[in-house]
Amino acid sequence: MQSEIKKLNLITIFLVLLAISLGYWQDWLSLFQLWNDSYDYTHGFLVFFVTIWLLYTKREEILKLQPNSWWLFLTALVVTASAHLLAKAADVKTVATLSLPSLLIFSGLLLYGKQFFIKAVPTLALLYFALPVWDDIAPLLQRITVFTNQILLGIFDIPAVIRDLYITIPQGTFFVAGGCSGSRYLLVAMFIANVYGILYLQDIRRSLMLFSISIFLSMLANWVRVFGIIYAGYQTDMKSSLVNDHEVYGWIIFALVCLLPLFISAHYIEKKTGRGTPDEKGTSPTNHPPYQPQFRRHALLVSITLLILLFSPAWLFILSLTTQNESVNSVRFQALPVGDQNWKGPLIKDMDWKPDFHNTDLSASGVYINEAGESLQLSINWYFDQHQGKELIYFNNLLFDDKQWSLVSRSSIRLPFTTPELKVAKTLLKRKSAESYVLIRHWYQVGGFIAETNIEAKVFGAFSKLAGDESGGLIAIAKYCNSAQECNANDAALDSLSQFVAKHFNSKI
Repeated sequence: MQSEIKKLNLITIFLVLLAISLGYWQDWLSLFQLWNDSYDYTHGFLVFFVTIWLLYTKREEILKLQPNSWWLFLTALVVTASAHLLAKAADVKTVATLSLPSLLIFSGLLLYGKQFFIKAVPTLALLYFALPVWDDIAPLLQRITVFTNQILLGIFDIPAVIRDLYITIPQGTFFVAGGCSGSRYLLVAMFIANVYGILYLQDIRRSLMLFSISIFLSMLANWVRVFGIIYAGYQTDMKSSLVNDHEVYGWIIFALVCLLPLFISAHYIEKKTGRGTPDEKGTSPTNHPPYQPQFRRHALLVSITLLILLFSPAWLFILSLTTQNESVNSVRFQALPVGDQNWKGPLIKDMDWKPDFHNTDLSASGVYINEAGESLQLSINWYFDQHQGKELIYFNNLLFDDKQWSLVSRSSIRLPFTTPELKVAKTLLKRKSAESYVLIRHWYQVGGFIAETNIEAKVFGAFSKLAGDESGGLIAIAKYCNSAQECNANDAALDSLSQFVAKHFNSKI
């Protein structure tokens, strides 16, 4: 019977790993590239291979697991696969890579239940230490580092002025950048503590204790490292090589201040825990009736698991084969809309303000004039299709050039003439070189949706892409004024042109 269970588990594990490896190969490749290129995630390969090694050492225990479905995780698996699909459509790599270990863990829990949680989940969870989900803690760690070094400088009577992340001493100024946050040391220390807990500790409480100690010691090592660099600059009038090159120095401090005390603590905790399983300590093993595998039920559950796992890759593959009808978009958005009875235009002329969007398929600006002689500028930046480096929501796409303009105010307004009312953004800018202003009313058109914020545009863009439409763009109407009061005085012209433009770009309005 044991041999049959082993064969069944071998087939199950092979199929699940094959689905996650081949179906999500682009995400794995992206993750490997991150580990190879990123300064903060070079430990990723170590995490990956140590995880594989630990699973290999547990292979006999894993192959003896008895299929026992935990249906709660069917929902978790579906949600994770759906999140991956939306993340890929919206090109959010962090969520897409975060789903990789989650899919492995939830598949195992669905197929094998609590046994899998005990035997394999702690090891598979190590992969999270190699994923790009830790960047958001860097600013907090930077602030803590500055605060602790302010205390240390006071203790050693070193005069310093602290402004934000800058530490200025008489000899020079140090900037506590993202690399000085210590996030690398924190991740490595937490990973080592977890590996030690998996290998040698049999108590989850003591494993958590070691994990907490690793967090403190890694942060302490970084504080000492940063202070050592500042102290070297103070003593040598900024001539020490540590001021500019402290990579090796950092790891030496990490080994002395964090790793050495961490292993001493781990050894002490391990002695208190003791070795041996309950059976080895004299506890009589419980006699269970022979397990009778239900092959058909397990085969059905494996099939459901594989279908869920391949749901996102299959949809994305079908989308890649579907060529978008760009001729419709090019006809609809081939130029600025021609004016109607209320507005004459567009007049093509150079204007002071324009958005800065990269790799657009269409970028145009024009001026529209009404019967009262009021003139407004319409700017559109459009993408017929989007992919990496050519996308609507991109960190390098800017509404205005901050070298020429300064932000005065930003708010949201509703366009009352639409059904339903649409919410768009309203931004007031002031030219830095002169006393002139521009009021901008702008929104994103993504497929059949209108979005006000970047997040909304990302989400709507994901749904539109899944429906086969990757088009989207920024629509902005600008009013030039001599004062902020003048810009906010009368919105009638803006309302009129906004209504005309909205109807042109969205047939549903």
